[in-house]
Amino acid sequence: MNSQKTEKKHTTISIVGGGIAGITTAFHLGKKGYQVNLIDPTLNSEINNLNPKNGTQASLGVLMGNIYKRSKGRAFLLRKKSMKLWEEWLTQINYSEKDFILEKPLIKLASSEKEYQSMVELSHNKKNYGIELLNKNSLDFWNSTFETRLIGGLISREDGRLNPIKLIKSLIESLDQIKINKIYKSVISISKNSNLNDKSWTINLENNQSINQDYIIICSALNTQNLLKPLGHEILLEPILGQVIELELKKEIQNWKKWPAILNYQSINFIHHDPNRMLIGATVEKGTKPSLLDKQKMLNLRNGSPKWMINAKVSHEWSGIRARPTNEAAPLLKQLEPGLLINTGHYRNGVLLAPACAEWIGLQIEGQ
Repeated sequence: MNSQKTEKKHTTISIVGGGIAGITTAFHLGKKGYQVNLIDPTLNSEINNLNPKNGTQASLGVLMGNIYKRSKGRAFLLRKKSMKLWEEWLTQINYSEKDFILEKPLIKLASSEKEYQSMVELSHNKKNYGIELLNKNSLDFWNSTFETRLIGGLISREDGRLNPIKLIKSLIESLDQIKINKIYKSVISISKNSNLNDKSWTINLENNQSINQDYIIICSALNTQNLLKPLGHEILLEPILGQVIELELKKEIQNWKKWPAILNYQSINFIHHDPNRMLIGATVEKGTKPSLLDKQKMLNLRNGSPKWMINAKVSHEWSGIRARPTNEAAPLLKQLEPGLLINTGHYRNGVLLAPACAEWIGLQIEGQ
């Protein structure tokens, strides 16, 4: 056991990219006892979602782990593992952020018969996951709130939300405590060492600096392609934009404390975080610049917006770019060569799946 610990202590690993995939991978490997560098020029920037440095800071931190309709396959297993790991990790993360918890529950509303029948089936199949159909009183409340006639809905008592800004700040604090070395530089290129007596890989940084490492883990979203192509690895990724709007409501919503941590309606997430403030967001767009049309779609709710949305003022809006594989399932988790791994994170469920992706990386390294 001691020799294994010593081996980990002398195994050097560099993680390229400081979004949720990179930070959680560094946290997991650092807790395992590895010598870890986390490399990203924006790591020491102010963490906030009004000026996001990556897609994570522009997310809502939604955890739809249990409400997922499938009960087998890779995507299901990643969700199941991550929900379990988040429970464990939240007891290990050192944080000073006030009220940083997994906020629960999640409610999903159905505006079509097809959507509702899928919910009925889900509630039957996943009773043990804390999922059940909404009762009439709850449905009446949402009909009144959205001024519509809903078909039905369900509540997932164990799903919810982690505030992404508080999460990143808390994880960064934890990285400091477990002595993760943060490097605030851009990676220019990666190369393989020809000297067999040396570390396997070289990372070339800006200002002609370089470091030799046993392992390199690429978690750098769209920059992944640029770093890997010179090594002969064609990774095809496209930019996907997540857009968030904060509404200042002219009038408080009645009984706003009945709102769950997350309300999902028409594939849009609503967070009522203050009596007269509402966050709405979705990951729906291709490209790198927010679309006015997609923004209007969110605000219009298929021409069925309630008065409180129509009369609200947009107080803030922000967006972030995520990377989606074009011909493979997300997230990309691969060992491309011995010592060279990739963890792209997920363009839509990045915060949710981060722990399971980090664990997968750790298992590959331990299996070498």
